[in-house]
Amino acid sequence: MPTSDHTIRVGTIDVTVRTSNRTTLAVTVTQSGNIIVRGPHSTTDIDAATLVERRRSWIYHQLSRLAETTPDNPRRELIHGAGFDVLGRPHRLHIVPDDDQDEPLIQHQSTPTGGWLHIRRSTTLKLDEARRNIINFYAETGCEWLKLNYPQIVRYTPNSSIQVTFSTRMRTTWTRNHPTRGLTLHWATAQLPPTLLHELIHRALNLHTIAPNCDLNNTLRTLWLGRLSTPTSAVDPRTHLTPAPTDRCPDCSAPPGTLHADRCDIARCAITGFQRAHCHPGNTCNTVWTGELPGEPECTEYGYYCRPTADGYEPCNADDPGAMHDFNRLYRECRWNPTTQRMALP
Repeated sequence: MPTSDHTIRVGTIDVTVRTSNRTTLAVTVTQSGNIIVRGPHSTTDIDAATLVERRRSWIYHQLSRLAETTPDNPRRELIHGAGFDVLGRPHRLHIVPDDDQDEPLIQHQSTPTGGWLHIRRSTTLKLDEARRNIINFYAETGCEWLKLNYPQIVRYTPNSSIQVTFSTRMRTTWTRNHPTRGLTLHWATAQLPPTLLHELIHRALNLHTIAPNCDLNNTLRTLWLGRLSTPTSAVDPRTHLTPAPTDRCPDCSAPPGTLHADRCDIARCAITGFQRAHCHPGNTCNTVWTGELPGEPECTEYGYYCRPTADGYEPCNADDPGAMHDFNRLYRECRWNPTTQRMALP
């Protein structure tokens, strides 16, 4: 008999029951957070539910581990001043007329604290083309960095001729160490500061560590993985979404006091505080729409405001013209408290 799938509900968890010619019953948690019970064709829903209940502690442990390590996959908008880290240095996007440069994307190191990525206006009108050019830029930047640091990287490896390169095709893993092709790094890792990039390579090659492992794991989760969007209006996207306290959620239309829809981009995870879309299965970590954007009350309380300028966003006071809540600073400087369900000062 062929393999067959169907879904059952066990408490608050959606479970896929997959039957085949196998003879044993087992439960697994996939990298995407899906729970699958595999068993013989004689497996009943009661058999599957009983196994899930018996392994509930293990399942939640696996989901918590995924929540701590799964990338947040943030979105970047193709607007002037959007931030992109390059080897740990902050860069801002600058949209230039097509006549100003021949290449779709050019890096400019123009300030002591960071630089600019100049992108042609026509390129920003095609998200796929812009994404491809930015990803290629990261891969090329990483390869240039490797040329300078390769001798130091292979100094302690048994194979001093091992190849190390960046790939624009890797989707789910940060590194891949092939016995004959060498070490391949995900293009997004070119956003890491050099110290953490060294640490990632050392970890992949089973060498001595040079930086705290937790710092690397936390930074990997926040890397940009290629999601791009264009603003829906000429107004800054963070301001035109700001709702009144009685408004429904701008993304999933949930009324105040009710849970967000499962794939809502605005909803935060109750466990991690980060974006909940593509998070835990079912409603195990869902949060309630309060009528305010997540983090807005904390920004007001802590005085985290910024405003757009010709050189990007700058910190400002709440009563300054053009002031808006600085969510980037909030998530950079504060930590999520799952007990109080809000971002807390360190």
